[in-house]
Amino acid sequence: MISEHLLGWLTLLVVILVITLIARKHPKTSNFIFVALILRSLAVIFDEYFFSLPGSSMDAWTYEQFAFRYSENYGLDIFSQILNGDSYFLSRIISVFYTLLDRSPMMAKMFSVGFGTATVFLIYRLTLILWGSRTAVKVGWFITFFPTLILYSAIIMREVYVIFFLTYALISCVNFIDKYKFIYFLKSFFGFFVTALFHGPMILGFFVFLIYVFFLILKKNNYFIRFKKKNIYFIFLLPLILIPIVTFFLGYYEIPKIGHFNNIGDLKTEDQKEVSSLKDRLLWKMDKAQKQCATWKVCKASYPSWIVPKDIDDMIYLAPVRMFYFLYSPFPWDIKKPSHLIGLVESIFYIYLSICIFRNRKALFENPQTRFLIVILIMYIFVFSFGVGNFGASIRHRLKFFGILVAIAAPRIARIKLSKIK
Repeated sequence: MISEHLLGWLTLLVVILVITLIARKHPKTSNFIFVALILRSLAVIFDEYFFSLPGSSMDAWTYEQFAFRYSENYGLDIFSQILNGDSYFLSRIISVFYTLLDRSPMMAKMFSVGFGTATVFLIYRLTLILWGSRTAVKVGWFITFFPTLILYSAIIMREVYVIFFLTYALISCVNFIDKYKFIYFLKSFFGFFVTALFHGPMILGFFVFLIYVFFLILKKNNYFIRFKKKNIYFIFLLPLILIPIVTFFLGYYEIPKIGHFNNIGDLKTEDQKEVSSLKDRLLWKMDKAQKQCATWKVCKASYPSWIVPKDIDDMIYLAPVRMFYFLYSPFPWDIKKPSHLIGLVESIFYIYLSICIFRNRKALFENPQTRFLIVILIMYIFVFSFGVGNFGASIRHRLKFFGILVAIAAPRIARIKLSKIK
């Protein structure tokens, strides 16, 4: 039996080796990527040896417990259930290492450190494609010190894995929009698919990408009123692009947390009897999210009851309000306990990044790559704003597309210069 902490330290050594290889291949990233690694590693060390980090005793504890149970009950047979489509894909992956090596929560946390540090690199790469080296390095330092990203890179949660694979997918998307190479299309699908394994609704980003590419091809070929013969293959490509979307609406498959088209909201059988129509299902899901947090005595983070729609008309005019609350809460009037102040400080960063985006709006809308990122960002904010009923969950979920927000805000993010004191 290998010591739990020994496994954790050995995993950290492997992570250091991988990050060193990345830094040697991309020298401009070496300073901030090693600082990112140190900060995230220290967070795990503090969590293991000194005091528990915020969030490490709730969902993070549950994911680790499920990983141990899967290892005990299934061993390597867990591969037969690896694509079950629930919330515990991460637990199944960790359980494989528990089976092969031994149970070690510290090892699992070091996996998060590795993916969290690699995420810093990928967001740098996305920004590099959009804005160039100088701005990308600035963004690298910005996300290195972003406190929420450090936290979720040091505990056993899905967020850092979602950000990693989503950013990988988006890098492929913007490359495809620029170069139209099929390999980038395949890479984008792979990125979105793996992202969805960790959190099902993230696959909607791939749907947005397909629709965006569909209209981009139409526009580039003059809607096929007049087009060059060498581009005739686009005529056959367009229907293929829409197959995943059409088959979803025909009910051939379902998306975790969303369900299939005939059961939007992924309701259980007993709940479907209560709410049959689409609008009623959406209202029911939002009300459930609100009440679920209200019943937790430790929560005290519920959204105000007045932003929970009671009918379809409320849903329409409250949509912008819920999106605003999702992205920028908690507000000062929402603070009910000292720990909520952390969320208040974090929300200031999101307000600042939104201001940066607004100031650079002209350049963003002129570039088809950044236009796509804006569209997918708005879609994610809209979808998640209706599925979250408290700002504790919103802090966690909006982090999933934090990389998009930073990448499009990048040119206007202030550069902090440190001058020597004479």
